[in-house]
Amino acid sequence: MEDFTSAQDATLNNVEENPKKNNGHREFWRNLLRTVLGISISIVLTFGTNALLLYRRVVKDRKMTAMMVMGNIETFAKHLDQCADHMSWNDTLAAYLLAIPMDSLDIVDQNQLLYGINNVTAYYTLNHDKSAENIFSNSIDTWKNLGNFEFIENTGQCFADIKNIKEIYDDFLGTTDRIRSRMVQDLEACPGKTLGSKVLHDKEYRNHLAHIHSQAEYYHYLAAYVRWKNVKNMQLMDVSEEELKHFIEERDKNQVNIGEAPEQEMFRTPVINPDGLPDIKDWLK
Repeated sequence: MEDFTSAQDATLNNVEENPKKNNGHREFWRNLLRTVLGISISIVLTFGTNALLLYRRVVKDRKMTAMMVMGNIETFAKHLDQCADHMSWNDTLAAYLLAIPMDSLDIVDQNQLLYGINNVTAYYTLNHDKSAENIFSNSIDTWKNLGNFEFIENTGQCFADIKNIKEIYDDFLGTTDRIRSRMVQDLEACPGKTLGSKVLHDKEYRNHLAHIHSQAEYYHYLAAYVRWKNVKNMQLMDVSEEELKHFIEERDKNQVNIGEAPEQEMFRTPVINPDGLPDIKDWLK
């Protein structure tokens, strides 16, 4: 009887212990689930935050590249306008030269005539910094990934136009060099007694001087055309004209100032006078 009672008590004890054991299992799984969820949320937040920061950085870099590109295009248009503005001086001097009667070219002041000929085609050089274009080209995949196809196309057209305009301008500047090279080959056959007269008798040269005015107008038009296309870039990137102007001013303000470029006149020295040379044997010693 006592054995039966002991067995019964043991069974009851087991029944009492099982709920505790089941509760322990449940608590273990709850804790495991909390841990897994915590880790998962942490991973999602970490990668999500990194992705957000990366996206913001890409957007910021894209905006900076766009500003550099649009600023570069505007700077080119500005330089082209400056070149065209300077041509008004060349055009005025050309008008003086072309107004000299052909039969008077050999009797006018030759020093003044040669000064006019040497300076009438002293045009400004048209420079174009390709650094912004190269940066844009190197990041073209990023632009494609962001879906800015219209901006890519319009910017590419702007840079292609700039390349063509510079070639046209440089070809115009090289006209007088080609004329002089042709004349030098047979200078005696050219009409006129003096060098200045021979140059101004040349029909191709006179035609070049007569077209300075129309070329200046053409370059002003091309500068306006480039700006017109750049406005589309600004609209696509939601950039105002004031923002771009401020960006260019800040960029120019932060450039290192190295002073004025050296002038060739600073390096001219007196031509050697043969009469003032010592005996060559003494000089060689």
